[in-house]
Amino acid sequence: MSKRFEFVRGAPQRSPEWFALRKQGITATDVSVIAGLSPYKSPFRLWAEKTGRVEDQPVGEAAHRGILLEDTVGRYYEGERGVKLRKSNGVVRLKNAPWAMASLDRTIVGEPDGIVELKTSASRAWDIQPIPGFVLAQVHWQLLITGAKWCDVVVLLGGLIFRIERVISDQAYQSELFAKAEAFRELIASDTPPPMTGQDSPTFEELTPQRNSVLGTASRELNRIAKRYADAQYEIKLLDEEIATYAIAIKEEIAEREGIIGDGWVATWKQNKKPTRKTDWKLLVAEEGITEDTVNAYTQETLGARVFRLKFKEDGE
Repeated sequence: MSKRFEFVRGAPQRSPEWFALRKQGITATDVSVIAGLSPYKSPFRLWAEKTGRVEDQPVGEAAHRGILLEDTVGRYYEGERGVKLRKSNGVVRLKNAPWAMASLDRTIVGEPDGIVELKTSASRAWDIQPIPGFVLAQVHWQLLITGAKWCDVVVLLGGLIFRIERVISDQAYQSELFAKAEAFRELIASDTPPPMTGQDSPTFEELTPQRNSVLGTASRELNRIAKRYADAQYEIKLLDEEIATYAIAIKEEIAEREGIIGDGWVATWKQNKKPTRKTDWKLLVAEEGITEDTVNAYTQETLGARVFRLKFKEDGE
């Protein structure tokens, strides 16, 4: 591989130093977010994390499973290709732009032209495209940094099916990603947020607590947006009612059975095997003679969520 990059020592993967280093730069995971391709995070959320306004989102169970199964996927590739893989335990970054960095899954012993990306997934996105767009962006960022000519993406789908897809280096696409990453860094440096989308509502709530009871006055543009919001809400209500009608028709056919099979589809209506359990804490406190001071000592108070409602005045109001 070209030595356009350097390996950062003292930051093994998943160590505190590794997390701290990644927060300072733009990683392969970050660039898929910046490009608007990530199904897990928005550019606004990433900006809020990079500027220290909110904590980094914790990884989910799927990511944990991926870490546990990474060696298994790697061994499959070794067997299929007859090669030996090497773990890249740390961060590589461009020498002339140290903020551009990546954590490689594997390199191939004796093969300077290629790298390997290991994935596990149960997402149907892998049925729609050979490689989902957000993964493709991650891979091209790694190719940009390392100078490798290709990357084999090895994925375990649904815990049952292995697949290998080769990505050839595309310098034009990599230049686009680099330009978007540079523009995003300018937003961070200037403390300018990127535009928000609907998925940013929880993040915006974190950043914007209610501080008074004042009602503002809407502009003409905001009045237009409010009308469109109300119209969309009404359309969703009609669609929900239509979906509920279709669902009850299918349930009528299922009746006491577990489900029904159609032409290319299956519908089930199962009883939840795990019963719901609810503790009557007030009764427990009363019967066990627990004092209010004791209850308060074990009680934590958190700020309630901000509830958004929009209501148009009816005629005559």
